Amino acid sequence: MPDREPAGSRRRLFRSFGDALRGVWNCVESERNMRIHLTACCYVVFFGCQLPLTRGEWAALVLAMALVTGAEAMNTAVEKLCDFAQKRHSLMIRVVKDAAAGAVLLCAVGAAAAGLTIFLRRELWQAVWGILTSPFALLGFVLSLGAALAFILLGPRGLRDRLERLWKK
Repeated sequence: MPDREPAGSRRRLFRSFGDALRGVWNCVESERNMRIHLTACCYVVFFGCQLPLTRGEWAALVLAMALVTGAEAMNTAVEKLCDFAQKRHSLMIRVVKDAAAGAVLLCAVGAAAAGLTIFLRRELWQAVWGILTSPFALLGFVLSLGAALAFILLGPRGLRDRLERLWKK
């Protein structure tokens, strides 16, 4: 169905943002690794807020998080396209999918190295100690880990279905 909107129109621009957000949501729903990356991003932001980070350090963290999640989204697109194009096992498709997954791995290793460079400092250990020695903070952190694990393993749809079943009981 051809677009009836004039090129460059606002409606078309908003529609393209909607399409992109739908693509991100599809990755979150279907890909456990994307949920792992997003969970890691949440903890990076949490611990980053506990430290006196400079604007440059925040910029490096934001770029690292964007790089990894963007690479994971691209990997998902490549994998889904390959699965659609070739229903049977193919050595060439395996090579393509492995290369896309390898790109995500390289980005994740680089992001982890950047994160370690920024986070490995005395203030981080003080923040961790503050969480461990405060019963309420520790409870909140443990609950957040449980919620993160459920999100990673079940995904948004699985969580929603389980919560609906609990409410019906």
